Amino acid sequence: MLFIMIDTAVSHSLTLKAVNLSPLRIPEIQRNPLAFLQHNAAKHGDFIHYPLGLWEVFQLNHPDLIEHVLVTNQRNYSKNTVQYNTLAKITGRGLLTSDGRFWRRQRRMIQPAFHRQRVLGWGQTMLNATQTMLDGWETAVQTNTPLDIDEEMMAVTLTIVGEALLGLDLQADANKLTHAVLAMLDYVVYRSQRPVPLPLAVPTPRNRRFREGLQLLDDLINQAIQDHEQGRGNPNTILSQMLTAVDHDNQKMSRSELRDEVITLLVAGHETAASGLTWLFYLLSQNPAVEDELLAEIDGVLNGRPPTTDDLPNLPTVQRVIAEALRLYPPAWVITRRAIEADTIFGAQIPANALIIMSPYTTQRHPAFWQKPDQFYPDHFLPEAEKARPRYAYFPFGGGARLCIGDQFAKVEMGLMGTAVLQKYRLQLLPNHPVIADPLVTIRPKHGLMMTIQRR
Repeated sequence: MLFIMIDTAVSHSLTLKAVNLSPLRIPEIQRNPLAFLQHNAAKHGDFIHYPLGLWEVFQLNHPDLIEHVLVTNQRNYSKNTVQYNTLAKITGRGLLTSDGRFWRRQRRMIQPAFHRQRVLGWGQTMLNATQTMLDGWETAVQTNTPLDIDEEMMAVTLTIVGEALLGLDLQADANKLTHAVLAMLDYVVYRSQRPVPLPLAVPTPRNRRFREGLQLLDDLINQAIQDHEQGRGNPNTILSQMLTAVDHDNQKMSRSELRDEVITLLVAGHETAASGLTWLFYLLSQNPAVEDELLAEIDGVLNGRPPTTDDLPNLPTVQRVIAEALRLYPPAWVITRRAIEADTIFGAQIPANALIIMSPYTTQRHPAFWQKPDQFYPDHFLPEAEKARPRYAYFPFGGGARLCIGDQFAKVEMGLMGTAVLQKYRLQLLPNHPVIADPLVTIRPKHGLMMTIQRR
């Protein structure tokens, strides 16, 4: 099998070379997909063609190639891939998985709810949930008992999105709902790795957990929609705005369309931020000099008072460490597309129906664009460094028209929560606790993230 490699010069110009690539074995990819993608990029370059089952696969690692698919010719590249079709078992035709004219209609109707000023309006909700979480840490602080920070972040971000999206206080049920979401996402990963999975009707433990989790969320969402329709819901929620939104024909979303969009935002909206925060606290624990610089900034700006959204522009180090955490551990570690028609990218031919793989995890560690590609180095996001990079050297939330609608929500949430936690506590990794990046729907620590909490 032939593949084409595009070498990257300092000027980011592209030169084609042809090299032979051995046939690939799917089990090897399934065992460690991050290592597989990284190995391909390091050994074979930026434009790689190989067979994978029934697919002709093109792995793109260069920002210019990624921009072509996500922006320049984005209408030729569909989300009709195994990755998104499997996610649709949960989300239906929500923004994450839908395509074409329907997707554009839905995006236009939902976008106003995620205007930056509206997002900033949820800042106090984010801080209140964080403070409740910190109050719950007091026993662990006093007894030096380690906590699984991954679980803590999943629970608190679910609480936040529950209130902002649905107007519901999910704190009491956060653990139950989090486990329901994780059971569904576990099924998504399982199904996407098996060409012929057992039907959901077969009562295996995994299938039962999936169906039970989905039913739990559907019941929650249906009740919230009904409450809002009958005037009992909070009129300031994202759901309330979606219920009144109309398209160009003055039509509102149907009940099923609302359900699909709400469950998409609920599931994706909390796990993305949770993953980013988990890796942020891990990376800071491993880089005390960076943490000291960050704490000095937080203390200097806030002088002991709680943070607000107005403080975020005055905390550039906070923004840089968050961006760097998302660079090394982007929640959406792989993005796939299917070529609708044949295409030509910088002289290379892409056949119709080809599967395109783009990995923020890999491109965001590309040595041509990052001074210290595998290290936690927030100076990557100093203004002059950002100006020197191509736009799509960094795309943790996707890009182009399909840029994640909740990217601003996640960034504000991470900024406020990270600042509020670090203002009061240092988090230290439990000695000898293994930290292994597990590429599920998002990148999660395989064995959780056990940390001790020390009051500053």
